[in-house]
Amino acid sequence: MNSSSNTFTQQLQSAWASQGSMLCVGFDPDPQRLPDTFKAKSEGIFEFCREIADATADLVCAFKPQFAFERYGADAVTVNPYMGFDTIEPYLKHAGKGVIVLCRTSNPGGSDLQFLNVAPNGEPLYLHIAKLAAQQWNASGQISLVVGATFPEEIAKVRSIVGDMSLLIPGIGAQGGDIDATVKAGSIPNHPGTGMMINSSRAILYASSGADFAQAARKVAITTRNALQAATKK
Repeated sequence: MNSSSNTFTQQLQSAWASQGSMLCVGFDPDPQRLPDTFKAKSEGIFEFCREIADATADLVCAFKPQFAFERYGADAVTVNPYMGFDTIEPYLKHAGKGVIVLCRTSNPGGSDLQFLNVAPNGEPLYLHIAKLAAQQWNASGQISLVVGATFPEEIAKVRSIVGDMSLLIPGIGAQGGDIDATVKAGSIPNHPGTGMMINSSRAILYASSGADFAQAARKVAITTRNALQAATKK
């Protein structure tokens, strides 16, 4: 996506329409798993990720780098809402940028806190966060939520609260999230193929450890993109 005067949500809508894809490729590279040609280079991680990006750019709606928000001009940043709106508000001052709030994460330990019932309604914390995001924090169309693919029932509950707000959904591929269940749970009624950035990292990044790593990454990205498209039609 390219930053513009449009809101983050509008930029996503444009990406879904132009790319015909809800696939998001995550860049969280492990130096030990890079092809040998990159391991000895000072900029090896960057060059590896750049080649993966070049090989898959026409297949995705977004990339999710684990890099600095300002240094690389990212379109959005992921934030932890545990300390409340104080941790979110500064990022909302960046016009046209997105703020992706952790809500129901895909890691098993997320349930330690996210399922705790909170006042005033005794609802799980993750649903309380979804309500705050939808009803109070998203005035400028900049908010998105992280909801893991490993919990499709929770995706559906969050979707029912936040309407057409975009969701960043990690957990397909190596973490075992089911594509069909994820797409069904997170779809916006009457708007198939939108509303979600469904992230795959390791399955694409490490499709091959050889010289063909970029082509192999593209092949897996095509397969994943096609599976997401097929799921929208079921």
